[in-house]
Amino acid sequence: MISVAPHRQALKERIDVVVSLIDETHPKPPAVGPISREARGLAIVLLFAAYEDMLKTLTRTILETAIQMRISNSRLQPGLRAFAMRDAAKSLRDVSERKVYAAGIPTVIEVLNRRDRLPTINPDDFPDDGSFMKQSQVKLWAQTFQIGPPGRLLKGIWNSIDAVVTQRNKIAHGALTPQDVGREYSEGDLRSLVSNWHTDWDAFLQHVEKCASSRDFFRIPR
Repeated sequence: MISVAPHRQALKERIDVVVSLIDETHPKPPAVGPISREARGLAIVLLFAAYEDMLKTLTRTILETAIQMRISNSRLQPGLRAFAMRDAAKSLRDVSERKVYAAGIPTVIEVLNRRDRLPTINPDDFPDDGSFMKQSQVKLWAQTFQIGPPGRLLKGIWNSIDAVVTQRNKIAHGALTPQDVGREYSEGDLRSLVSNWHTDWDAFLQHVEKCASSRDFFRIPR
C-alpha cells in the first residue's frame, strides 16, 4: 500500500554526505587536528537529521495513504484513529466542566463514530512524545503503527540513539562544540556507527513497507 523507495533514497543520500565528510577530513595517513574532530561532531548532527527526516516523512506517507484510501474514522486501526481524534481530543480539554457532558464528550463520540469515507486525519501530524527523537520516540512510533518492538529491528544502533540525540542537541544549543563531540569518536568508531545507522534504518523502512502492504494495516477487518 505504501512505497518506501523515496525514503530509502533520501536516507542513502544523507548517509552518503556523512561518508563524504569523513572521507574528505580523514585522509591517509590519519589527520590529527581540530578539523577532523569537528567533522566527526558534525557527522553526528547529520546522522540525527537523517533519522528525524526519515521518521517524519514516513509518517506523512502513511497518513496521506490512509486519507487517500478514504477509510472512515470508525474503521481505522487504533493508532491511525488517534490521529483522526486529535483535534477533537484537544478541543475537549478546553471545554468547561458544565459543558463536558452536554457538548464536549458527545462531539468526541461523534467524530469517533464517523462512518463517511473521509478520515479526519491531518497529514502534518506526528506522534511526538516530547523526547526530541530519543528511543522513547521510536517506541511510541512503533506502538502507534503496530510494527513490533523497534529494538529488534535496530539492533546495531538501538543503544546509540539516545547518545546521538543528546550530542546533537548539545551542539545545537551551544553546550558542546562539534570538536567536543568529535573527541568521543575515533574514525573507526564513527564509520561503524554510520554504516550501522544506514543498514538498520534502511531495514526499518523495508519492514514498515512490508507491514503496510495490506489494507488491514490501515483499517480494522470486518
